[in-house]
Amino acid sequence: MSASKIKETQRTNDISTQSLTKSHNDEDHSQVYHDSSLSLSWTMGMNSNVPLLNLSINGKTRYFYAASNVGIIGTGSGKAQTFLQGHVSTIVSTAVSHDKQWLVTAESTPEIYLIVWNTFTLKPVKYLTNIHDTGLIRVLISRDGKLISILTETPNQHIILWRWSNNDVNPIVLPIIPMSCERQSWFTMIEDRSYFCSIGIDSVIFYTPSKDSDRMKLEIHSDIQRKLGQKISQIIFCYMIPRKREAVIITSNGKAVFFEVEFAQITSSMGQRQHTAINIDR
Repeated sequence: MSASKIKETQRTNDISTQSLTKSHNDEDHSQVYHDSSLSLSWTMGMNSNVPLLNLSINGKTRYFYAASNVGIIGTGSGKAQTFLQGHVSTIVSTAVSHDKQWLVTAESTPEIYLIVWNTFTLKPVKYLTNIHDTGLIRVLISRDGKLISILTETPNQHIILWRWSNNDVNPIVLPIIPMSCERQSWFTMIEDRSYFCSIGIDSVIFYTPSKDSDRMKLEIHSDIQRKLGQKISQIIFCYMIPRKREAVIITSNGKAVFFEVEFAQITSSMGQRQHTAINIDR
Protein backbone atom coordinates (compact mmCIF):
# COMPACT_ATOMS: atom_id res chain seq x y z
CA MET A 1 0.00 0.00 0.00
CA SER A 2 1.44 3.35 -0.96
CA ALA A 3 1.90 6.06 1.61
CA SER A 4 -0.90 8.59 1.90
CA LYS A 5 -0.27 12.13 0.76
CA ILE A 6 -0.22 13.64 4.20
CA LYS A 7 1.98 16.62 4.81
CA GLU A 8 3.82 18.19 7.72
CA THR A 9 3.31 21.93 7.50
CA GLN A 10 3.73 25.17 9.34
CA ARG A 11 0.74 27.34 10.19
CA THR A 12 0.33 31.06 10.64
CA ASN A 13 -2.82 32.67 12.03
CA ASP A 14 -3.99 35.97 13.47
CA ILE A 15 -3.35 34.97 17.07
CA SER A 16 0.11 33.43 16.92
CA THR A 17 2.76 32.58 14.39
CA GLN A 18 4.60 29.36 15.12
CA SER A 19 7.49 27.66 13.38
CA LEU A 20 9.19 24.46 14.45
CA THR A 21 12.21 22.33 13.80
CA LYS A 22 12.31 18.68 12.80
CA SER A 23 13.75 17.67 16.17
CA HIS A 24 11.73 17.50 19.37
CA ASN A 25 14.75 17.93 21.66
CA ASP A 26 14.24 20.75 24.14
CA GLU A 27 17.19 22.78 22.88
CA ASP A 28 15.83 22.75 19.34
CA HIS A 29 12.37 24.07 20.15
CA SER A 30 11.35 27.10 18.16
CA GLN A 31 9.97 30.26 19.66
CA VAL A 32 6.33 31.26 19.60
CA TYR A 33 5.64 34.87 18.70
CA HIS A 34 2.34 36.35 19.82
CA ASP A 35 0.57 39.12 17.94
CA SER A 36 0.43 42.01 20.36
CA SER A 37 -2.82 43.25 18.79
CA LEU A 38 -4.73 40.27 20.20
CA SER A 39 -3.51 38.66 23.40
CA LEU A 40 -5.56 36.46 25.72
CA SER A 41 -5.36 37.10 29.44
CA TRP A 42 -8.08 34.74 30.76
CA THR A 43 -10.69 32.32 29.41
CA MET A 44 -14.02 31.04 30.69
CA GLY A 45 -15.70 27.73 29.84
CA MET A 46 -14.46 24.66 28.02
CA ASN A 47 -15.33 22.40 25.08
CA SER A 48 -17.78 19.96 26.66
CA ASN A 49 -16.93 17.09 24.30
CA VAL A 50 -13.19 17.24 25.00
CA PRO A 51 -12.26 15.63 28.35
CA LEU A 52 -9.96 17.32 30.83
CA LEU A 53 -6.46 15.76 30.83
CA ASN A 54 -4.30 15.26 33.91
CA LEU A 55 -0.79 16.71 33.41
CA SER A 56 0.30 16.46 37.05
CA ILE A 57 3.87 15.26 37.73
CA ASN A 58 6.23 15.32 40.72
CA GLY A 59 3.48 16.48 43.06
CA LYS A 60 2.71 19.53 40.92
CA THR A 61 -0.94 19.75 39.89
CA ARG A 62 -1.55 20.69 36.26
CA TYR A 63 -4.38 19.91 33.87
CA PHE A 64 -5.27 20.60 30.25
CA TYR A 65 -8.57 21.45 28.62
CA ALA A 66 -9.78 23.14 25.45
CA ALA A 67 -11.88 26.27 25.05
CA SER A 68 -12.91 26.82 21.44
CA ASN A 69 -9.66 26.81 19.42
CA VAL A 70 -7.34 27.41 22.39
CA GLY A 71 -5.66 24.83 24.61
CA ILE A 72 -5.34 25.79 28.27
CA ILE A 73 -3.05 24.44 30.98
CA GLY A 74 -4.32 25.23 34.47
CA THR A 75 -2.77 24.76 37.90
CA GLY A 76 -4.01 23.41 41.21
CA SER A 77 -4.53 26.90 42.57
CA GLY A 78 -6.74 27.82 39.64
CA LYS A 79 -5.07 31.23 39.56
CA ALA A 80 -2.99 30.78 36.41
CA GLN A 81 -3.71 29.79 32.82
CA THR A 82 -1.16 29.01 30.11
CA PHE A 83 -2.48 29.22 26.55
CA LEU A 84 -1.48 26.88 23.73
CA GLN A 85 -2.45 28.76 20.57
CA GLY A 86 -2.14 27.48 17.02
CA HIS A 87 -5.56 26.17 16.00
CA VAL A 88 -7.96 28.15 13.84
CA SER A 89 -11.07 25.99 14.36
CA THR A 90 -12.50 24.35 17.48
CA ILE A 91 -10.34 21.67 19.11
CA VAL A 92 -12.34 18.42 18.96
CA SER A 93 -9.94 15.80 20.36
CA THR A 94 -6.83 15.68 22.56
CA ALA A 95 -4.53 13.09 24.11
CA VAL A 96 -1.43 13.03 26.32
CA SER A 97 1.43 10.55 26.79
CA HIS A 98 1.91 8.62 30.03
CA ASP A 99 4.81 10.83 31.16
CA LYS A 100 2.64 13.94 30.53
CA GLN A 101 5.24 15.49 28.22
CA TRP A 102 3.66 15.03 24.79
CA LEU A 103 0.21 16.44 24.10
CA VAL A 104 -1.65 16.20 20.79
CA THR A 105 -4.56 18.50 19.90
CA ALA A 106 -6.75 18.24 16.81
CA GLU A 107 -9.27 20.33 14.91
CA SER A 108 -11.53 18.68 12.35
CA THR A 109 -13.28 21.21 10.10
CA PRO A 110 -12.95 22.72 7.61
CA GLU A 111 -9.45 21.21 7.61
CA ILE A 112 -8.04 18.47 9.82
CA TYR A 113 -5.08 19.86 11.71
CA LEU A 114 -2.98 18.21 14.44
CA ILE A 115 -0.41 19.85 16.70
CA VAL A 116 2.00 18.00 18.99
CA TRP A 117 3.07 20.05 22.02
CA ASN A 118 5.84 19.66 24.57
CA THR A 119 4.01 20.42 27.82
CA PHE A 120 7.31 20.93 29.67
CA THR A 121 8.46 23.75 27.39
CA LEU A 122 4.92 24.79 26.32
CA LYS A 123 6.04 24.79 22.69
CA PRO A 124 4.61 23.11 19.57
CA VAL A 125 6.97 20.58 18.00
CA LYS A 126 5.10 19.03 15.05
CA TYR A 127 2.14 19.81 12.80
CA LEU A 128 0.17 17.42 10.60
CA THR A 129 -2.51 18.31 8.05
CA ASN A 130 -4.19 17.04 4.85
CA ILE A 131 -5.14 13.87 6.72
CA HIS A 132 -8.65 13.08 5.48
CA ASP A 133 -11.28 14.85 3.41
CA THR A 134 -14.21 14.58 5.82
CA GLY A 135 -12.75 15.11 9.27
CA LEU A 136 -11.62 13.08 12.26
CA ILE A 137 -13.38 11.61 15.28
CA ARG A 138 -10.61 10.96 17.78
CA VAL A 139 -6.85 11.06 18.27
CA LEU A 140 -4.78 8.95 20.67
CA ILE A 141 -1.13 8.91 21.65
CA SER A 142 0.72 5.79 22.80
CA ARG A 143 1.98 5.31 26.34
CA ASP A 144 5.54 6.18 25.31
CA GLY A 145 4.36 9.18 23.29
CA LYS A 146 5.93 8.01 20.02
CA LEU A 147 2.85 6.88 18.08
CA ILE A 148 -0.23 8.96 17.32
CA SER A 149 -3.31 7.21 15.94
CA ILE A 150 -6.31 8.86 14.32
CA LEU A 151 -9.85 7.64 13.60
CA THR A 152 -11.30 9.51 10.62
CA GLU A 153 -14.90 10.29 9.77
CA THR A 154 -17.18 8.60 7.25
CA PRO A 155 -17.21 7.94 4.39
CA ASN A 156 -14.09 5.82 3.94
CA GLN A 157 -13.21 5.60 7.62
CA HIS A 158 -9.57 4.80 8.35
CA ILE A 159 -7.23 4.42 11.27
CA ILE A 160 -4.08 6.42 10.56
CA LEU A 161 -0.78 5.75 12.38
CA TRP A 162 1.82 8.52 12.70
CA ARG A 163 5.23 7.87 14.29
CA TRP A 164 5.87 11.57 14.67
CA SER A 165 8.99 11.26 16.86
CA ASN A 166 10.80 9.47 13.99
CA ASN A 167 10.29 12.48 11.69
CA ASP A 168 7.78 10.38 9.77
CA VAL A 169 6.22 12.74 7.23
CA ASN A 170 4.14 10.00 5.58
CA PRO A 171 1.88 8.41 8.20
CA ILE A 172 0.51 4.93 7.53
CA VAL A 173 -3.13 4.75 6.48
CA LEU A 174 -4.66 1.39 7.37
CA PRO A 175 -7.28 -0.16 5.05
CA ILE A 176 -10.75 1.36 4.87
CA ILE A 177 -13.14 0.07 7.53
CA PRO A 178 -15.42 -2.32 5.59
CA MET A 179 -18.59 -0.92 4.06
CA SER A 180 -20.56 -3.67 5.83
CA CYS A 181 -19.76 -2.04 9.18
CA GLU A 182 -21.70 0.79 10.72
CA ARG A 183 -19.97 4.10 11.46
CA GLN A 184 -17.33 3.65 14.15
CA SER A 185 -17.64 6.45 16.69
CA TRP A 186 -14.86 5.70 19.21
CA PHE A 187 -11.58 3.79 19.29
CA THR A 188 -8.65 3.00 21.54
CA MET A 189 -5.20 1.43 21.55
CA ILE A 190 -5.07 -1.77 23.57
CA GLU A 191 -2.24 -2.86 25.90
CA ASP A 192 1.09 -2.73 24.03
CA ARG A 193 -0.28 -0.94 20.91
CA SER A 194 -0.21 -4.19 18.96
CA TYR A 195 -3.87 -3.74 18.11
CA PHE A 196 -6.77 -1.32 18.16
CA CYS A 197 -10.47 -1.48 18.95
CA SER A 198 -13.28 0.68 17.57
CA ILE A 199 -16.97 0.74 18.41
CA GLY A 200 -20.22 1.71 16.71
CA ILE A 201 -23.76 1.80 18.07
CA ASP A 202 -23.94 -2.02 18.27
CA SER A 203 -20.61 -3.24 16.90
CA VAL A 204 -16.97 -3.69 17.85
CA ILE A 205 -14.01 -4.12 15.50
CA PHE A 206 -10.54 -5.31 16.54
CA TYR A 207 -7.57 -4.45 14.30
CA THR A 208 -4.12 -6.04 14.35
CA PRO A 209 -1.74 -4.29 11.91
CA SER A 210 0.88 -6.49 10.28
CA LYS A 211 4.51 -5.45 10.40
CA ASP A 212 4.52 -4.02 6.88
CA SER A 213 1.05 -2.48 7.37
CA ASP A 214 -0.03 -3.66 3.90
CA ARG A 215 -2.49 -6.07 5.45
CA MET A 216 -4.16 -6.35 8.80
CA LYS A 217 -6.14 -8.82 10.83
CA LEU A 218 -9.69 -7.65 11.28
CA GLU A 219 -12.25 -9.18 13.63
CA ILE A 220 -15.78 -7.79 13.39
CA HIS A 221 -18.46 -8.25 16.05
CA SER A 222 -21.70 -6.79 14.67
CA ASP A 223 -25.26 -6.64 16.06
CA ILE A 224 -24.04 -7.72 19.49
CA GLN A 225 -27.14 -6.69 21.43
CA ARG A 226 -29.59 -7.51 18.65
CA LYS A 227 -28.37 -11.12 18.51
CA LEU A 228 -29.12 -11.40 22.23
CA GLY A 229 -32.65 -10.10 21.70
CA GLN A 230 -31.84 -6.95 23.66
CA LYS A 231 -32.98 -3.39 23.09
CA ILE A 232 -30.07 -1.66 21.37
CA SER A 233 -28.30 1.03 23.39
CA GLN A 234 -25.22 2.94 22.28
CA ILE A 235 -21.98 1.13 23.14
CA ILE A 236 -19.81 3.64 24.98
CA PHE A 237 -16.79 1.55 25.98
CA CYS A 238 -14.99 -1.70 25.18
CA TYR A 239 -12.38 -3.33 27.40
CA MET A 240 -10.18 -6.38 26.86
CA ILE A 241 -10.02 -8.73 29.85
CA PRO A 242 -6.31 -9.09 30.81
CA ARG A 243 -4.67 -12.36 29.76
CA LYS A 244 -7.89 -13.64 28.20
CA ARG A 245 -9.36 -13.75 24.73
CA GLU A 246 -12.42 -12.03 26.09
CA ALA A 247 -13.79 -8.50 25.96
CA VAL A 248 -16.66 -6.59 27.56
CA ILE A 249 -18.73 -3.74 26.19
CA ILE A 250 -20.58 -1.21 28.32
CA THR A 251 -23.69 0.48 26.91
CA SER A 252 -25.21 3.87 27.63
CA ASN A 253 -27.87 2.33 29.89
CA GLY A 254 -25.32 0.46 32.02
CA LYS A 255 -25.55 -2.95 30.38
CA ALA A 256 -22.42 -5.13 30.18
CA VAL A 257 -21.93 -7.78 27.49
CA PHE A 258 -18.97 -10.18 27.58
CA PHE A 259 -17.85 -11.91 24.38
CA GLU A 260 -14.99 -13.98 22.96
CA VAL A 261 -12.27 -12.40 20.83
CA GLU A 262 -10.58 -14.80 18.42
CA PHE A 263 -7.99 -12.63 16.65
CA ALA A 264 -8.25 -15.03 13.75
CA GLN A 265 -6.41 -14.42 10.48
CA ILE A 266 -9.11 -12.26 8.96
CA THR A 267 -8.12 -9.62 6.41
CA SER A 268 -10.11 -6.52 5.55
CA SER A 269 -11.57 -8.25 2.48
CA MET A 270 -12.98 -11.27 4.32
CA GLY A 271 -16.41 -11.70 5.80
CA GLN A 272 -17.68 -11.59 9.34
CA ARG A 273 -17.67 -14.43 11.85
CA GLN A 274 -20.16 -15.45 14.49
CA HIS A 275 -19.12 -15.01 18.12
CA THR A 276 -20.50 -15.95 21.52
CA ALA A 277 -21.84 -13.18 23.76
CA ILE A 278 -23.13 -13.14 27.34
CA ASN A 279 -25.40 -10.36 28.54
CA ILE A 280 -25.34 -8.91 32.07
CA ASP A 281 -27.98 -6.30 32.88
CA ARG A 282 -27.39 -3.51 35.32
